[in-house]
Amino acid sequence: MSSNNSHNTFLTDSPAKLIISNAMPAIASMMFMAFYQIVDGIMVGRRLGPEALASINLLYPIIALIVGLAVMIGTGGNARLAVLLGAGKIDQARQTLGLIALLGTILGILGGLGIYLFFPWIIRFLGASGNLATDAGNYLRSLSPFFTSMILLFILEQSVRNDGKPNLATIVMACAALLNIILDYLFLFVFDYGIVGAALATGISKSLGAGFFIAYFVKKSLKNMSGLYFAYPKAVRETLKSISANGSSEFFGSLAVGVTTWLFNYKLLLLAGSLGVAAFALVQFILMIASAIFMGIGAGIQPIISYNHGAKLNKRVWSIITQSIVASLIIAVALVIVLQFTTIPLMSLFIKDHPEALRLTLEATVWIRWSIIFMPVGIIGSICFTSIEQAGPSILIALSRGLILTVIGLIVFSRLMGITGIWITPLFSEGGTALITLVLINSWQVKYLIKQEDITTCIDYRNEARS
Repeated sequence: MSSNNSHNTFLTDSPAKLIISNAMPAIASMMFMAFYQIVDGIMVGRRLGPEALASINLLYPIIALIVGLAVMIGTGGNARLAVLLGAGKIDQARQTLGLIALLGTILGILGGLGIYLFFPWIIRFLGASGNLATDAGNYLRSLSPFFTSMILLFILEQSVRNDGKPNLATIVMACAALLNIILDYLFLFVFDYGIVGAALATGISKSLGAGFFIAYFVKKSLKNMSGLYFAYPKAVRETLKSISANGSSEFFGSLAVGVTTWLFNYKLLLLAGSLGVAAFALVQFILMIASAIFMGIGAGIQPIISYNHGAKLNKRVWSIITQSIVASLIIAVALVIVLQFTTIPLMSLFIKDHPEALRLTLEATVWIRWSIIFMPVGIIGSICFTSIEQAGPSILIALSRGLILTVIGLIVFSRLMGITGIWITPLFSEGGTALITLVLINSWQVKYLIKQEDITTCIDYRNEARS
């Protein structure tokens, strides 16, 4: 199917059909990425122990900064790109693709170089010491040269979906994930490279995935094919403003998660030591599965929403948003039920001969799993507002979920309930964010649907009266 035909179906097929056909490949893609990270965690945990897992988790605040900028460029740029496609402005969409690829390359080079040069200071800032500091430093220094590839993989995967090729994007991401798993096994168990091997496996696999996406668009550019390809960017200032506005919520959300992860780690180091951080890392693998599904749904519907928004079809936008959230809530409830029976065998895959770490992990999961029920509302709501170029509500959702409510919960509940209060915090954060998101979505419905329908009805009535 050509790109143009794929885009035409965005405006004609039923919302349910579009959600299934576009979200399923995106979910599969996200699940493959989550799966490789989980397998990576299993291999690191079994080969190197829970402290190695803790050292990687300590680095998340720094990686979140780089990822946040990548998400801002990728999500903001691709939302703008899809809106332009919906409005029939193909040349501007191609120029936007060229610009976000260039920005991603520059960001990756500067970020990787900066982290490589200043990693000793960064490790001290994160509070690591002893073996934790050594492992964290080795992992970060080995991964930093691959930041450009990691960023471009994220950006261009969304662009391929916007080009009407969701299945191709999924296949490439699946191959990258499979390669990562193979390299993990080789570097950790065969060649015994330690934590450096885990970093190299991640970097090499993502580089090959990004290389394929680059080749895909370069080939289309050289042959002047239909659909999207790299074009020399024009109107850079206006496009940058749009990208920054559209993607700012995702940037702040990712940055906020980095800050709160640092706070979680700090509190856990005080209350439970490195095993507490390891337990938190293991619980995050569970949350990663749920998040991957909901992020996949969001990634799948993003081009559909943006395209229909660009075509001024707000009724279809509303239908797509509501049906996506309802489907996600059903999936969330099912996940919580499954976790009730699978938590112990899942956690046993990661660590062995560490009963205290396993005990802490199970204690955390009892509370944190309930946050999954509310998780999809905030995740999908933020992506939907970005897709219709409503930066304000998207930023509010992202900051509420990733920073404001989490910090409040950590301070209040940890003081009242100790380590149990830390485990309750995600439930408080996700539940509060879901409530805020639903209020914002309802406000958008009133502003953009009900009022517009009243105006349209009034105009039709006047026209009939005149005739």
